[in-house]
Amino acid sequence: MKKILIYIITIATLIAARTHTAEGQIIQFSQFYAAPLYLAPSYAGECWGSRVSLNYRNQWPEVGTFNTYAIAYDQNLHKLNSGVGLMVLRDEAGEGSLALTTIDLCYSWWTNITREWIIRPGIGIKYNQRSVDFEKLIFPDMINELGEIGKTATNERPPLPRKPYLDMQVSCVGFYTDKYWAGISVDHLLRPKASLYDDDTYHENMKVSLFGGAKIYVGAPQTAAKGRQSREDMQNVTFTLLYDFTKQSDNLSLGCYWHKDPFTLGCWLRGIPVAIRAESYSNLDALTVLLGYKIFNLHIGYSYDFTIGHLLSSTGGSHELSVQYEFQPKARSKKRHSVIACPRL
Repeated sequence: MKKILIYIITIATLIAARTHTAEGQIIQFSQFYAAPLYLAPSYAGECWGSRVSLNYRNQWPEVGTFNTYAIAYDQNLHKLNSGVGLMVLRDEAGEGSLALTTIDLCYSWWTNITREWIIRPGIGIKYNQRSVDFEKLIFPDMINELGEIGKTATNERPPLPRKPYLDMQVSCVGFYTDKYWAGISVDHLLRPKASLYDDDTYHENMKVSLFGGAKIYVGAPQTAAKGRQSREDMQNVTFTLLYDFTKQSDNLSLGCYWHKDPFTLGCWLRGIPVAIRAESYSNLDALTVLLGYKIFNLHIGYSYDFTIGHLLSSTGGSHELSVQYEFQPKARSKKRHSVIACPRL
């Protein structure tokens, strides 16, 4: 009964936070490079031909239902030095009671600064819709002293059943040859009124993401083929970072990937404290491990978040699955460095 009570209060608290303040929990994939259009619109067309990406995240299964789904398609337009992409994302909390649906249209273009340095700006236009099934929600005032649901009505003011709004994201990624890259992405530029209570006081806070990394190649190519394929097949170690911050929270992830065709192993720490923005607030989150496998042009990745901190034994961690497939063009472009050298997972 105690576990049920904790579950109900936790779900109600998180849903109330997401619904009313429009800040809530920031959606973040552990395999952030496997969700390229969500990370930054600059990654639209960051492939030699076209690409399909699928992502699924199941967060804290022992606490409740927190699922995130994403599907994306992007295409490299070599002749225009550009890329386009479309992503559809669905985030659900509390048995699907509270949901966010996003349709994101992305465009990027790239240009040489020098022979070795390239920058890739990008822009994303988003249609969002928040929704909630208020009848499914359970609030603390509906629970009696025994931890049972004593009444079917609550004194909480019901919100709007759904709230559509537009938003915008911009980004820029710079990379040097196929070894180093760094980027910045700014989301919620329009600071939309995203509250289901239709209150003009609350706006979506802008989110800034800083990311980058370095790739170190080890040994000789494993294939005799020339070009990008043999370069990708070389054993390498890649170090990465991602720092997200808003007005009220921040999250730093540091880690590395080891790749030896066809396997990829990864490990990183999420939620390293940088700027604690509230008293007694700690954003130390999880230790993430990754196993990836490549079959021809198909990349499959599974990661698990080991929750750390005071929630160590009560969340069940987080599971995440990613699938990417790249369609290779019949004729390769002769332009150099049109693909960023970040990890594929």
